[in-house]
Amino acid sequence: MNAKGTVRARTSAGQGELLMIASGPEERGHLLSSSNDGLEGEPTYQADYSIVYREGKQDQVLLKLPAFLFVQPTDRVLEFGVVSFARAEVYLLAPQYKSGHGLVAYAFAREKGSGEVFPLSFKQGESVHDTLVYSELPPFPEGQNEQLVVYLPQGAGGEPGPGPQSYELDLDKRQFVAQ
Repeated sequence: MNAKGTVRARTSAGQGELLMIASGPEERGHLLSSSNDGLEGEPTYQADYSIVYREGKQDQVLLKLPAFLFVQPTDRVLEFGVVSFARAEVYLLAPQYKSGHGLVAYAFAREKGSGEVFPLSFKQGESVHDTLVYSELPPFPEGQNEQLVVYLPQGAGGEPGPGPQSYELDLDKRQFVAQ
């Protein structure tokens, strides 16, 4: 059992940092057998987590993840991935390192002009989701020509997924919009 306030992920963001913090006690365990989530014996972590932007002694809660369970091969603190755009830095956090259905990432932006930090959603057609699902095989999401380029997970039976999906960043609506 780890104490409240245990940091599971962090990265520098402007004048502060983005953190994934346990909002209460964190239960540590391990996988009893190998599965889509990881290999036998790998550490598991479960708690109510918050993603916060911390500047000085001020914490701004961006997202709450209640009773969240994740698996990692080690107990190291995770890094947010960073993708730079002209008007914002985008931070991606995928708490799982493997899955049978693609990795699930949460996205946050720090607007370069105002310094404001906020969560991003993903719009595809009429559907809006709080997370992005992408292939656990490289290449990982990256910025190309002011768009986020994402490779989708493979289909059942290892069928190759469709080509990359591109998302345009709409800071006014605080979302990525599929192109």
